[in-house]
Amino acid sequence: MRLIQTYHHGRFEFFVAVIVIAIIALAAFGRYSFMAKDARILRLEVLSHHFMVGAANTRIQFLLETIANKNALSNRHLTIDGKNLYFSPQGWPASIAGVVTDNYQPTDEDCYHLWTLVLQNPAPIAKGPAASPRGEYRSLAQEDSCRYQYEEGGAYFDYYPATGRLVFVKDAN
Repeated sequence: MRLIQTYHHGRFEFFVAVIVIAIIALAAFGRYSFMAKDARILRLEVLSHHFMVGAANTRIQFLLETIANKNALSNRHLTIDGKNLYFSPQGWPASIAGVVTDNYQPTDEDCYHLWTLVLQNPAPIAKGPAASPRGEYRSLAQEDSCRYQYEEGGAYFDYYPATGRLVFVKDAN
């Protein structure tokens, strides 16, 4: 007579398989978090390029209207979405407060409105260091530039309204 033997090691193999899958998932999650952070930084870099293109398009519109009206840059503004946007002496979008001079320093209000007027479909942004968060981004007025950054840091870009220069910076951490 032959006895039927049952297989009792199934639980052990199951736990080994679960542990191996957990180790692989843990390694994949670490890699995913690095990729997600890089993707966020890349998204801000792409947004900085869109901002620069929007500023250049606004500048072109301003210069063409100046030529068409033959007003020799005496009326240095365009009306966009019901707001007067004033331009630097080089013709770059700079302020909503009034005529821009050579010693112009942007305000938090200027930086906020540049974001909303220059970009076609702007993401929500908090205005200045004291404002409560309104999304992922924050605008800050620097000495001679507007800084646009993530709320949590990681990367930012500075737009210099007097010259139209844009500098993207990825934080070291």
